[in-house]
Formats: sequence, structure tokens, C-alpha cells
Amino acid sequence: EESGEHVIAGCGELHVEICLKDLRDEYAQCDFVVSDPVVSFRETVSELSSQTCLAKSPNKHNRIYLVAEPMDEELSKAIEDGSVGPKADPKERAKLLTEKFDWDKDTAQRKIWCYGPETDGPNLVVDQTQAVQYLIEIKEHVNSAFQWTTKE
Repeated sequence: EESGEHVIAGCGELHVEICLKDLRDEYAQCDFVVSDPVVSFRETVSELSSQTCLAKSPNKHNRIYLVAEPMDEELSKAIEDGSVGPKADPKERAKLLTEKFDWDKDTAQRKIWCYGPETDGPNLVVDQTQAVQYLIEIKEHVNSAFQWTTKE
């Protein structure tokens, strides 16, 4: 079913405004209805977080502290090409992470919680805790939040 709607994409609001003006004045030579633009934002981590984020459980007995830090560009590419991605052989992935990217062996083998977005992207959640009991109970919640954040 046709709605009569057309989508115009541009490199920013100003670009879209110029395209619409040209369309209205020079090409279509008629008036048309324009809705508010939908703007997609893309962000990246360029340096270690200046603050540590804190999340508390509803009963205030549990806390999780998070920081973001940039990954090596080569590591991102290795994840995207699959050699260090979630579908790679775990032993080969750990070997590559320890030898090429100077990761701790234990972290490379057992501490990667998830990849994102869509569970195979070039972003990682890595558990950097030591001797924390029952951490596995919140792993799925952290992974779900990370997937939602990286997808948006």
C-alpha cells in the first residue's frame, strides 16, 4: 500500500533543507508537507572515561562501577573480520589477544562477556573484576543493557 511518502537523506539538517528548497523551487514547483527530521547520532570512545559510572540495585546492596576506554583500531578490525570475533575459536582468539594485543591470558580466555551491537560488532564488555562472588547473576542484565546501548 502506497502512502505517498518519500524519504530524503542528507549529510545534516542544513543539507536536507537545501535539498528541499531546491526540490520545492526548481524541480517540483509545488508545495509539499515536510515532517521533522530524524537525525542519527554516532559516538565513539576516544579516551578513558573521565568518570566512573555507578549503578545500584533497587535494594541498594549491590553496586557496579563501569568505565569506557577506546580499543586499538587493529583490534576492532580483527573483530570485524572474524579472527577475534565471537564466532572465532576461543583458544585461537585468546592466543591472538595475548600475543598481538598484549591482553592478560585469563582476561582473553574467560572475561569477555559480549560483543556489540547485535552480538557480533566491534565493541566489547570485558569483566575486569577480581574475586567477586555472584557476578554471573548480573551478567545477562549487563549484556542486555550493552546491546541496547550500542544498537541505539
